[in-house]
Order: sequence, then C-alpha cells, then structure tokens
Amino acid sequence: MTPVSLIKHQIVSMNIISALDRLVRDGGLGRVLHPPTGVRLTPDNLSIPDIVFVAQDRLHVIGAKTIDAPPDLVVEILSLGTRQRDLTTKRNLYARFGVQEYWIVDPDARTITVLALTGDKYETVPLADDDMIQSRVLPGLSLTLTAVFMGTTEL
Repeated sequence: MTPVSLIKHQIVSMNIISALDRLVRDGGLGRVLHPPTGVRLTPDNLSIPDIVFVAQDRLHVIGAKTIDAPPDLVVEILSLGTRQRDLTTKRNLYARFGVQEYWIVDPDARTITVLALTGDKYETVPLADDDMIQSRVLPGLSLTLTAVFMGTTEL
C-alpha cells in the first residue's frame, strides 16, 4: 500500500495546482495534472509526480492512462518517504529524459527549489527578490512562497 500523504502535503499541492491551473487555463497554455497521473519515460519506468504540466503544443503526449513522454514541468513535494528519491533518483531521471523544469518543494523547510534544464543538467533558478517563484517554462507565473505554504503554519 502507498502511504497517505500528510495534510500539509495536500494543502501545498492544492495551492500550487490552483495557481498553475489558473494561469494555464486562462492562457490556453496546456494542461496541469496530478496523481494518480503517471509519467512513462520508458516501457519499464513509470513515475507518479505530485504535479505535472504539459505545454499546449505537446498535449499529444498525454495518453489514455499515462503521459508517454517527459512533461515540461514536474513538481515533487518532499515527504519522509520520498525525500531521498525525489532529491536524487527522480532528479537524475527527469534530467536524463529532458524534463525542462523540476520543482522540489519542502513543506517543512518552507522552500522551493526551481531547477531548469540546461543541456543535460539542472541549474537552480533563483527566487525573485519578493520571494516570487520564477519559471522558465511558465514565464507569466505569479506565485510566492507565502501563497504556496498558505494554510500550513499550524500543521
């Protein structure tokens, strides 16, 4: 059985999904998906990220059951059970297969690391001065750390 995610994890996930989905829908930019949507990078490799974005011109990679190519953006929210895998294995896997942007969200530290693919490696995209998340995949994004972690302080 897969362990149930913590409420804090779910709140952070919904905060990000809401912001991304609003931007993507309003701009006709593509599609935002969440579990149990799987990403199949090879016939034997299925990953289930917390949040994915696929750009409008690549919607054909979304199949009936899985996304059958690297999404443009993957968001993983760290938890005790996934932390090491998200920070190493998945990071390397997503870079190798060409995921253009990878966000690592740490609800406990209240941080987000935005990684943009340059060649075959990720480089960190710094937050703007006002703690605004900067995305190369979604340049019109307006999302702050405060908005991402809203509702989690008491948990």
